[in-house]
Formats: sequence, C-alpha cells, structure tokens
Amino acid sequence: MSDFLHVVKIGGNVIDDEQQLNKFIECFCSLNGSKLLVHGGGIALSHMAKRLGINVRMIDGRRITSEEELNLAKMVYRGKINIDIVNKINIRGQNSIGLSGVDGNIIEAIKRPVKNIDYGLVGDIVKINPQILLEMLHQWSVVPVICALAHDTKGQVLNINADTIASSIAGSIASFENAKKKKSKQKINLIFSFEKDGVLYDPEDDTSIVSKMDKNKFHKLLNKGSLSKGILPKLHNAFKALEKGVDQVIICNLLNYIDSKKGTIITL
Repeated sequence: MSDFLHVVKIGGNVIDDEQQLNKFIECFCSLNGSKLLVHGGGIALSHMAKRLGINVRMIDGRRITSEEELNLAKMVYRGKINIDIVNKINIRGQNSIGLSGVDGNIIEAIKRPVKNIDYGLVGDIVKINPQILLEMLHQWSVVPVICALAHDTKGQVLNINADTIASSIAGSIASFENAKKKKSKQKINLIFSFEKDGVLYDPEDDTSIVSKMDKNKFHKLLNKGSLSKGILPKLHNAFKALEKGVDQVIICNLLNYIDSKKGTIITL
C-alpha cells in the first residue's frame, strides 16, 4: 500500500478545454500514491441541453434538474466525459475504471427535500461505501473515475454536486480507516482542482492567493465579504472532510500546484 491516497475533484472549465484537460491528466497521473478522480460536467451538460432545446434552470449557480436533464446528464457525465477521462488515464499507463455513484452502491442519496426551492432530481448524500473503493484501489490497483450521479436504492438516479461527492468519499475513507485504528494508515489528501490557483483574497485579482486558511481566517474573510460565492461550497466541503479525518485539503489548479506549489492549503 502506498503512503498517500489522493482524492481529486476536477472542475471549472478544465473539462471542456481539451488542451487543459490533457495537462490536468498528466499532472494527475504524476501524483505519487493511490488516486481517485471525481468529475461533474455541468458546462457540457448545459451546452448539450440548449442544443437539444431542453430548458436549463439555475438558481444561485445551482441546477434545477428535470427528468429530461437528468437523462441527458447520464449520457454526458457517465458517457462521454467519463469515457474520455478514463481513456486519457489509460493511455498514460495507469489502469482506470469509469463509475457513477450508482455502480456498486458506491453512493446512496435521497432527493433533496423541498424547502424554499424545489431542485428537482438533485440528491443529498446519505451513505458512501468506502470498502469497494478501497478494494479497487488496493486489490485491483486501478484508478476509480467517478461521475456526479448517485441513486436512492429504490430506482431513482439523482444528480449530485461533484465537490460534495469528493469531500464525502475522502471523509468516508478517512473515517473507515481511522475506525480500524491502523498505526500506519494512508495519508488522505483531498484536492479541489479548477482553473484558479486557489482561494483569492480579491475575486477580481487572480494573483491574490490565500496560501493557508483555517476556520478563523475563513470566518474573517467571509464576514468581510472577500470570498466569492463560487468558492464557498468548496470551503464548506473542505472543512467537513477535515473534520472526518482527512489529512489535508488543497484548493488549486493542479498543474500550477505541482509546478510551483501555488494553491490554498486548508486546515482546521
């Protein structure tokens, strides 16, 4: 067993830019240790929906998922994007396997309860199956590539936020390993990789990177209104993962983090 497990979420515009995606996959494959990749594909989904005349509804950046759009997400996420990423990893000499949260009951969810907004067929995670993922990683020596879909175990597939999936998987593996009380467990790194180099003091200045952030700093920047709305879900998911025993969370552009250590390291 290697010393590190990297749970990496790819996001932003990287998936939709062939050149950037190839660079990302090169960096991902260069990480030492076991690896697991989580992806969404919301931009590609929206583009395809519009081409097919399917109405795309977003509220505060969150997708309202209709049955039509969910069916399209199955094709775009689990189909084209997942297969393309798996293929790019495989041709670089690392065996990978494409999955959704439905496969092997990896992710169980419930339809998000209606409060002020009905998000449609969007799910909230209730259970992760870490054992099957650890078996893939350590017994099969493959790289799981998981898209942002899960199910409610009663037949309904649900659209899930990919940041939340990555955080939940990393946290569940950490909790499972800690429960075994192993003296030499793997260090688990959760990496949110997107087009920016990290959390920014000023959302309009890409060079204003916050190199380190804990909860105190987070609340100070939040109260000042310095943080962009788009980064808040990543930060909330980062702290949740750390509270479950994940060793380190990094928000970065993976390419620039590997080359020059640009990024934001999150701690409690």
